[in-house]
Amino acid sequence: MSNNSSSSYHHGNLREELLSHAEKHLLEGGINELSLRALAREIGVSQTAPYRHFKDKNALLAALATEGFSRLLNQLNAHASGEDPVQDLISLGMDYVHFAQENTEIFRLMFGPVLLPRKQYTELFSAGREAFYYVQRIIERGAEQNIFGKDDIPSMAHTAWAGVHGVATLILDHGDSFGYYHDLDSQAQKSLKIMVEGLKTHAD
Repeated sequence: MSNNSSSSYHHGNLREELLSHAEKHLLEGGINELSLRALAREIGVSQTAPYRHFKDKNALLAALATEGFSRLLNQLNAHASGEDPVQDLISLGMDYVHFAQENTEIFRLMFGPVLLPRKQYTELFSAGREAFYYVQRIIERGAEQNIFGKDDIPSMAHTAWAGVHGVATLILDHGDSFGYYHDLDSQAQKSLKIMVEGLKTHAD
């Protein structure tokens, strides 16, 4: 064991090191062969040390996905005006799309089938719900301003999130056929504006 690894471990940084190395493997496409014992060897700690932080590989991946939601929310908060619900919803959508493009493997882990059912990972489930509530709060502000309807706001928020997620996923998986409107960013904005206009038709 190297002095650096030993020092990091004894200073309580092993959890962060495990997450950092796991993300590196995820980005390189080697997650299927990943194991806590292999990470322990890579970092230079005992093979049992990682189990003090994660009970198994999926618990580690769930923590990585939870960190992904934290990064996403930080990105959304950085551009929200808090004043114009329509523009905030479109900005949210564009930030969501850009996050998916720039963090594709993390994004797929956050929403993919590897960690189902998510309710078994309490922190991950809570992080996902917080992302949903972020969307819902924008819809609520719009309802208060009579831009959006006031009936069944949660369903409207789910619809908005589904639309945003659909645009992001189509760009990732079918960008060659999705981006006919000048470029992918322009197409994403056009799609999100149409979606928001649809929500506005429910206003009183």
